[in-house]
Formats: sequence, C-alpha cells, structure tokens
Amino acid sequence: MAEDINELRSRFPQIHPLVLEELETLTIRPRVENYDHHIYMVLHFPSFIEEHKKTVSYEVDFILMADTLITVQYDDIPTLEGFWHECEEEKNAGDQYGKSPIHLLYYLLRQFFAFSLRELDQIQAHIDSMEEKVFADREKEILEDISILKRNVLDFRRAVKPQHLTLESLVLQGTQLYGEKVKPFLTDLVGEYLKVWNLLENHKETLDALYDTNNSLLASKTNEIMRVFTILAFISFIPTAIANIYGMNIVRIPLSDQPNAFWNILGLMILTTGAVYAVLRWRKLV
Repeated sequence: MAEDINELRSRFPQIHPLVLEELETLTIRPRVENYDHHIYMVLHFPSFIEEHKKTVSYEVDFILMADTLITVQYDDIPTLEGFWHECEEEKNAGDQYGKSPIHLLYYLLRQFFAFSLRELDQIQAHIDSMEEKVFADREKEILEDISILKRNVLDFRRAVKPQHLTLESLVLQGTQLYGEKVKPFLTDLVGEYLKVWNLLENHKETLDALYDTNNSLLASKTNEIMRVFTILAFISFIPTAIANIYGMNIVRIPLSDQPNAFWNILGLMILTTGAVYAVLRWRKLV
C-alpha cells in the first residue's frame, strides 16, 4: 500500500496530502470531501458470504479529478475488479464510460448496487425457506437460523445506511466540480441506492415478524405442554394422596381391615380420578 500511495503522489501531485494520509488506513464511516480540484469519497459495500452465513463489508475509496477516477481497495472485490476488466476488454467502453470521471463512477456504482440487489435476493430466498419451516412445525430447529439471518440483515443495513447522506452530498460536490450536466447521473445514483435500502428494510420487517411469529408458536407449544403436565398432576393428586394415607403406619384406617381392602382402595382411587377428569371435561379444560 505504501508503494501505491507513493506512486499516486508522484503521478498526481495535485492530490491533497490529507487524502493520501487517509488512504493508508481503513475508514470507519463513509464520507465525501471536496478539495477544490478533486473529490475524495469513501463508501462501504456489503457482501453476503453464503458458506459462512455472514455479511462482511468492503471499503472502496474514490478520488475524482477533472479527467481521472482513481479507486483504492483494501480487499479483493470481484465487482470492482470485474468492472475494470470489462472496461479493458470492451471495445466501446470508452464511448460508454469515458465521457467523464462522473460517468465512469456512475456505471461503477450501479454495478455495486446491482450486486447488492442480487445479494438481497439471495437473502430473500433464505427468508422464504425460513417461513415455510416456521409453519411446518419446525420452529425450534430454525430459531438459530432466523437469528443468524437477522444479524446478517443488520450488518447489511449498517454498511448501507450511511451511504444515503454520502451520495446526496456527492450530488452537491460533483455538480460544483463538473457542472450541472452531471447532476441527473448523480441523482439517479441516489435512486439506485433507495432501491437497495427499501428492499433491505422490507427484509428486516419480514424477519422481525417471522421471528416474533416463531417465538409465539414456540411459546404456545410450551404453554400447551405445561398445561398438560398441570392437568396430569391435578388428576393424579387425589389418588396419590389416598395411596400415601394408606401407606402410613397407622392402625384403624377406614377400609384397611376389610377383606377386600386392596380392591376397595383401588376402586376409590379410580372413582376419584374419574370424577376429577369429568369435572375438567365439563369445564372444557381437557
């Protein structure tokens, strides 16, 4: 990275020293700054890693000058590398992208937003799968999956949300540097961003509702199990009490000295159990 910065310093002496200093390390927050003869912008782009079930964020720094666009990346970013490869291989790339650095930036950011939409479609497929499992009596096994998906959407939002103010600021800064003719392109980028943001918000709301529904179903099943155990305990209480009384080492317990004491006591236990069950059925508790 130090060699690349030194090369930028020698090839483009007009780049402000503060910008070159910023390029040495990653930047936490997106921003755009106007340095009279060039614009420095930082954006973060999320990517959903399927095999690891997590969302990571990649930083790209942009330097826009009168006739030059410079991008700085700190990781391998297939979208960015694929775009530059297309520009090198496509014969008409200069006619489409080379009108000005703003035009080049416009098509590049559209590629990033299109990639984000594809990533969100992938997340949508996971949400649809979770929804089917929730209503297929598989609430417990997918609780962790829903939580992981909620975390990924949260990480996606954390990367995307700050872009809004940055892109709106770019509309003002870019118009000042390149003139009013570039304003429609920059405004359209805000619209492309909003497509991503609105879909992301929809995913968040869907996951929140799915999470609440899943928890409600789990709680309902847990309550039903507890209700069954409570009823069983209540039904068995009186027979258990009778058995404990006749198990005590006390003389002259009623019915204990009868020839058919065992059957009498057993019948009493069955009778009381049946009576309790009948009352519960009458009260529609079972």
